[in-house]
Amino acid sequence: VFRQIELPEELKRLECLRVKLRVQRYHFVEAVSNNTDVFNLHTLVSVKLRDYEEVIQEAAEAGLLISFVTDIIDHDGRSELPPIVTERWSILQAVFFASTVLTTIGYGNVVPSTNWGRIFCILFAFVGIPLTLIVIADWGKLFASAVVYIALMMKSKLPFRAKLSCIPTNVAGRRSLGACAAIVLLFLYLACGAGMFMLWEDDWNFFDGFYFCFVTMTTIGFGDLVPSK
Repeated sequence: VFRQIELPEELKRLECLRVKLRVQRYHFVEAVSNNTDVFNLHTLVSVKLRDYEEVIQEAAEAGLLISFVTDIIDHDGRSELPPIVTERWSILQAVFFASTVLTTIGYGNVVPSTNWGRIFCILFAFVGIPLTLIVIADWGKLFASAVVYIALMMKSKLPFRAKLSCIPTNVAGRRSLGACAAIVLLFLYLACGAGMFMLWEDDWNFFDGFYFCFVTMTTIGFGDLVPSK
């Protein structure tokens, strides 16, 4: 639904930017090539280049790539969008956006721009977020029970003296042990995710991956780091 609502508006916006970028490039080239005043060339280039750079900046913020500019130069007479433009509302991007809405992460790199898309986003989140919280709560109970079960299994296999010295026997002690074990497992989980992202994302180091995983797991979702693949 998000793709059906937002994709036509996105293509329309990209087409407008394509035409605007082509026109500004044409004006820039014409102004430089037709200039006869050598002393006024620096000022003329500065003014025209500033206008051209503003259009490029606007196009870049809309998601157009550098290769898209090259495509405009090579296919100046085409009216349709070149295939090199990357859709912000592809199938995978739409699924990714829907999952960030349901989990309340909200990176902000892809957002609905139409009124109908925003209205549907509100309704979608209003129904989906409570369902997601129920699932997360059930998963939390399941993981907590698994940690306690593993701790008890380890206790049963340890020597008698180690049982008395390492594993608490009261309920409060077991809960504390389970909480500490859950924190350790959480950080190991974040470290594994950081290692995978470091392999997949070319410009990410281990700390970038760990930071992204932590921001995602805590549903903060700043959006300063988002996977590009």
